[in-house]
Amino acid sequence: MKKSNTGKRIITMTALLCASSMVLGGCGLFSGEEEKQSISIVRENMADDYNVINCEKRDVVLTSTVSCSYTQLMEENLAFPVGDKTVAFVYVNEGDEVKAGDLLAKLDVEQLEKDNVTMTEEIEKNEFLIKQADEMIEFYENKLNSQSLSLSSKESYLSKLQKLREKRRDYGDANEFDRIKISANEQQITAGSLYAGMDGNISFIKNDLLGSNANAQEKVITILNAGVCGFQTNDRYAVDYINVGDRVTVEINSSEVTYDATVTQVDKDAFKIIYELDQPDYSIPMGTRGKITVVRGEAKNVWALPTNCVFQTEDFYYVYILNDDGVREMRKVTVGIVGDEYVEITGGISEKETVILRQS
Repeated sequence: MKKSNTGKRIITMTALLCASSMVLGGCGLFSGEEEKQSISIVRENMADDYNVINCEKRDVVLTSTVSCSYTQLMEENLAFPVGDKTVAFVYVNEGDEVKAGDLLAKLDVEQLEKDNVTMTEEIEKNEFLIKQADEMIEFYENKLNSQSLSLSSKESYLSKLQKLREKRRDYGDANEFDRIKISANEQQITAGSLYAGMDGNISFIKNDLLGSNANAQEKVITILNAGVCGFQTNDRYAVDYINVGDRVTVEINSSEVTYDATVTQVDKDAFKIIYELDQPDYSIPMGTRGKITVVRGEAKNVWALPTNCVFQTEDFYYVYILNDDGVREMRKVTVGIVGDEYVEITGGISEKETVILRQS
């Protein structure tokens, strides 16, 4: 629709007057401390760049999507707690089925075992000598209590008694030391044997494990239980809003197949989330990729606007409204949930006011 020359002159004068007012202190559309900027918009030309919309009642939903992969969830990584010893025996191969309590590998602890045998024999010998010393100590103590004992005999018995007591103390100290050493050796012998902690299959054995020098806490054998599988997410942010017990739907990337699952583990330190299927499907190949959409927030039947007409600064949210004079005004608004497609509007405008919706 074409305007007359008179109309064009009026529009030009209006724009000039508004511009002059802004230079002198603003158009005065916002009162108080905050000054509202306004731009004159010709209604006939608005349709070229903008659409308009009103607040409407609707549901606002905020979701997040995280990726996941299908994996075996129940595994046990085994390591020797002690190092600097040679692996002398490996009793399993990859793929072998094992039961909890099975001996899987053992360090070379033969010398420790020999040392313990030697020290045990030494303890038994010292215990015999201690018994003999106790008998002699009792004998000399009885002699010293005799009334007819001469002074020289008493001094001799006292000297022998002192030596016997010193020997007995030496035997006792040696046995105490050997018992401590035997206990330490037994701990190392026990730590030098790896046992399966669960039923499953051997999925990993360190290369050339037999004959190698073990490093303390280094993983050498892994057991997997193929009967416990599910999906796993590794996401440093998702662990903050997904919780144990949440119900989710897993959508497989390569198909339209979905699975219902429950969150059974959230490890915030490892950024790991585990979802176990409500109905296990052992036909799913390991490594299958999927995605999970999680509802993080929801508001039902609230006043809302599309997200592309609500703007944000560091301090507040705002929209542009079109007033009755055809002027675009910036208007602060308060919001609730900022959803995927809509923003909940809790204040700042009414449902009757026209909001400018920028065309995409």
